[in-house]
Amino acid sequence: MATAETQAGPQASPSPTEPSLTGRVVKGAAWVFAGKLAGRGMSLVRLVVLARLLSPEDFGLFGIVMLAIATLETFTQTGFNTALIQRRDNTEDYLDTAWTVQIIRGFVLAGLLYASAPLVGWFFDEPRAIPLLRVMCISVAVGGFVNIGTIYFRKELRFHKQVIWDTASSFVGLVVGIVLAYQLRSVWALVWAGLAAAPVRVLLSYAIHPYHPRARFDASQANELFRFGKWMLGSSVVVLLATRLDHMMLGKVLGAGALGIYTIAYTISNMPATEITHLANAVMMPAYAKIGDDRRRLGNVFLQVFELVMSLAIPLTAFIILAAPQIVLGLLGSQWEAAVLPLRILALAGLLRSVNATSGPLFVGSGRPHMAFWINLSRAAVIAVATYPLTRLFGVPGAGVAVVLALGSTLPIWATVRQIGAVSWGAILRAMAQGFVLAGLVAVAVLSVRLLLPRVGPLCTLVMQGTAAAMVCGATVLLTGRWLNRGVSLYALKAWRSIRTA
Repeated sequence: MATAETQAGPQASPSPTEPSLTGRVVKGAAWVFAGKLAGRGMSLVRLVVLARLLSPEDFGLFGIVMLAIATLETFTQTGFNTALIQRRDNTEDYLDTAWTVQIIRGFVLAGLLYASAPLVGWFFDEPRAIPLLRVMCISVAVGGFVNIGTIYFRKELRFHKQVIWDTASSFVGLVVGIVLAYQLRSVWALVWAGLAAAPVRVLLSYAIHPYHPRARFDASQANELFRFGKWMLGSSVVVLLATRLDHMMLGKVLGAGALGIYTIAYTISNMPATEITHLANAVMMPAYAKIGDDRRRLGNVFLQVFELVMSLAIPLTAFIILAAPQIVLGLLGSQWEAAVLPLRILALAGLLRSVNATSGPLFVGSGRPHMAFWINLSRAAVIAVATYPLTRLFGVPGAGVAVVLALGSTLPIWATVRQIGAVSWGAILRAMAQGFVLAGLVAVAVLSVRLLLPRVGPLCTLVMQGTAAAMVCGATVLLTGRWLNRGVSLYALKAWRSIRTA
C-alpha cells in the first residue's frame, strides 16, 4: 500500500513553476466562488420549490432537527481538520489518526442524537420531531467516513475538486428533495433529501482524492492536533450559540410555524454572507498560514480580499432589503408574507457577518485562533441577553434585531485586525468605497423598476429588478476596473483567466 506521503504528496507540494501565492489565492477564490455560486443556485431552486410545496410548519420542524444535530456536532467538534490545514510542516503522518477519530465521533454523535430525540421533542413541545431526528442520525454516522485526504483541497489552495465534490452532493439533495416534496408534501421530503446526499458525498471523496486512510490511532498525534483544535472547539461552541440561540428561543417561544418563517428569512438573507464567509474561510486561512508573520504581506492580501468581499456584499445586501417583498411573494408565495420584514432586518445582519468573515481567517491563519473565540463569545452573549425579550415584544422580527445587535457588538475587534495586518482605517474605508457605490446603483435600478412598472406581478418585477441591477453594476464594475485597475472587476478578470487556464 502506498504511503500517506506518496499519496498525498502531489497535492501537498507545489512545483517551482506554480504561480505566486497571490495568484493561487485568486485562482482558489475563483473556483470557490464558482462552486459556491453553483451550489447556492441549486439550494435556492430547492428552497423556492419546497417553499411552494411545503408549509412554514414543515420548515420549522426540519429546523428543529437541524438545530439538534448542529448542537451535538458542535459540542463534539475536534478541530482536527483546521489544525491539519494550519500546520506548516508535513501533515501526512497525522491523517490516519484524524480519520479514525472522525469515524468514532460520527457513531458516537449518531447514538447521542438517537437517545436525545425525546428530549428535543419535549423542549420544543414537538413530538413530531422525534422520528425525524432519529432517521437523520444515519447521515451523521455515514458522514464520518469522508476521506480525510480532502483537506488538501483547502490546504494547498486546489479548489477545483472541492467544487466538484460539493456541487455533486448538492445536486443529489436538490433532485431528491424536489421529487419527494412533490410526492409526499411533508417534512419527510427534507429528511430523505439530506439522507440521500450523505453517502454520495462519502463515495465522491474517495473518487476525487487518491489518499486511502486506514484505521489507526496515535494518542500523541491526537493530543497534538487537539491542542490547536481546542480553540476551534471553543469557538465552534460560541458560534453555535451566536448563530442558533435565536432559532432555539424563537422556536421555543413562538412554535414551529414562526421558526419556519424565521428560517426562510434567515436563509435567504444570509445567502450572500454565507457564501462570502465560506469563500474567505476556505481560501484565506491556508493563504495566511503560508504568509506567516510578514505583517506587510498579510495586510496587503487582507485588503485585497476585503475589497472584493465588500464589493459583493454591500450591493447584494441593498438588493435584498429593497426587493424583499418581491423576493418573498414572487419566489415563495403569499403564505410566506410574514417573512418580508425579518428578511430586511436579517439582510443587514448578513452584511455585518460578511465584514466579520474577513477577520476570522486572518486570526486563525496567523496563529491566533483564540481571537475568533472571543469575537464569537461577545456575539453569543448579546444574543443570549437580547433575543428572548425582543422576541416576546416584537415576534419574529425581534429575533432579527437581536442578531443585528450581536453582530454589531463585535466590530471593535477590528482594532486587532489593523494591528495584525498593519493596515490603516483609511485603507479599510477605501476598500469599502466601491461596494457603497454599487449599492447606490442597485437602489436606483430597483426603485426605478418599481416606479415605472407598478402593476406588474412580484415575480416579474423581481426578475426585472435583478436584471437592471446586474446590468448597471456590471457596466460600472467594468469601467472602474479599466480606469482604476482595482476592485471587484480586477478580481473577476483574474478569476476568469485562471479558470480558463486551469
